[in-house]
Amino acid sequence: MQVLHYLPTMEELALPLSTAIKVVEKLVEPFGNLADAEAYWSEYPSPIFIITGQDKVVSAITSLDGFMRHFIELADTNPEFVELLPKGYQLSLTIINNEGSGVYLIKPVDLNLGEGKADG
Repeated sequence: MQVLHYLPTMEELALPLSTAIKVVEKLVEPFGNLADAEAYWSEYPSPIFIITGQDKVVSAITSLDGFMRHFIELADTNPEFVELLPKGYQLSLTIINNEGSGVYLIKPVDLNLGEGKADG
């Protein structure tokens, strides 16, 4: 699991390249350009949780504090929107304050966090 609190570059994401490119495009899109997106993110950082098929999901999530686990659950169960990404991933966003900051969850489409996933 990867947890970020800044606007990443595609090279910093633990995702397939085509997925990472689309994620960065989606993070920049509301601002129109990279400079405005970077300015916003530096003032209002948002958590980005990335779960891949190789992660031991139960261990990764339970290693986080309760606040972060709540953010993951919120983005998984109550997203403002879900965007399908290349290579079988999805990006979910839940807005958490009036400034527009949100919680981003990137995970495989077929990974159901509510059921958990056996480590192994």
